[in-house]
Amino acid sequence: MSKTVHMHTPLSEEEIRSLELDDVVYLSGEAYSMLYADHYTLILDWMEQGQEIPMNLNGGVIYNTGTIWRRTEDGRYDMRALGATTSSKFNQQTPPFIAATGIRAVIGKGGMDQATLDAMKQYGCVYLAIVGGCSAVYTPAAKLVDDYWPELMPVDNQRLKFELNEFGPLFVAMDANGNSVYAQCIDNAQKNRPAIYQTLGIKE
Repeated sequence: MSKTVHMHTPLSEEEIRSLELDDVVYLSGEAYSMLYADHYTLILDWMEQGQEIPMNLNGGVIYNTGTIWRRTEDGRYDMRALGATTSSKFNQQTPPFIAATGIRAVIGKGGMDQATLDAMKQYGCVYLAIVGGCSAVYTPAAKLVDDYWPELMPVDNQRLKFELNEFGPLFVAMDANGNSVYAQCIDNAQKNRPAIYQTLGIKE
């Protein structure tokens, strides 16, 4: 039976490994947006070179999100909408990112591949799925507090740091024990395909 969990960053490996598929998570603390592949590769490159990055990601959370926001005249952040982008775009970058940074959770939609699931199992990380199309539910629980690397790419206004306050509901869709609801759906579809084809009169 799924459980509801309230968590605060930084997250420990022990509490992440205690999560199971379909658990409901409400998350508080810091999170960092990752919308483009170069958000990952630039951080990985700097870490490989031994240079300091502008955040401590150990025990942290990244969010595959695009955000609508503006800067007010007094310098504050006015965030209008916080959604999610498709995480599978970052299948290549995420496994080495998990290994290098020590992140404990990825928020996004659509799920990720087997290599990412393997990295999550090895290092202790989970994939937290949001409900797509419900930014109006999620946005009030997140405050935009900083642009974490503005000097490197001024035209990219999506390098963002958020402060989350009971952000959710988020659903554990890939856990740290090698389980994935996406893989289960594919397996079930394959098992049911012959019966479906037979019902529809389709020959394989």
